[in-house]
Amino acid sequence: MFADMSTLIEGIATHPGESFREILPYALVGAMVLVAMHLILALCTRREVVRKSRWNLWEKLVYLASIGSVAMLGATAFFGLLRHGILEGWLLFAHMFGAGAFVVVLPVLAITWCEASRFGGRRGGEEDEDAAPRFSWIPKVMFWIILVSGLTVTLTMLLSMLPLYGTDCLHDLLDVHRYAGLVAVVATVFHFYTVVLQRFGLR
Repeated sequence: MFADMSTLIEGIATHPGESFREILPYALVGAMVLVAMHLILALCTRREVVRKSRWNLWEKLVYLASIGSVAMLGATAFFGLLRHGILEGWLLFAHMFGAGAFVVVLPVLAITWCEASRFGGRRGGEEDEDAAPRFSWIPKVMFWIILVSGLTVTLTMLLSMLPLYGTDCLHDLLDVHRYAGLVAVVATVFHFYTVVLQRFGLR
């Protein structure tokens, strides 16, 4: 087992593009296992339900649009790679459609949710002092990971469209794009899970 893991890590370091398809199932299953373990722990150590700050309609729409665009990007890319080894045809078309939505919604998400996701004390008048903070530290961390990885995903694709790079550099940009996309999807899963958990009064 450890030999296989060391071989996989070595493959990622030397041939990241070829190794991505191999590590993808491990990353997705690992994320689901962590979610399941945390859920069991949260249910076993359930605390008193506290009142949370309410979301307005705009915040809900932005959040759902973000979740939807990331879900479309992840589903089309990962299914295409795992099933066919390449992203093409209608899957590629759907992926590009999701990419357009993601490029629009990412800066809106940043503007809408950055204040609630910042670390540190509250500023005067921002939230109801009797309500619990909108996010615990886990979704806050995941939010900033989503922004950084999402920006990386966007920039790598935009740069690859410019007539500035050779074949090797384009392959490198694609590798960065894939791994940043995987990070964004996993972080989104964790963020969505912890937000749902908090809405039910769990931590």
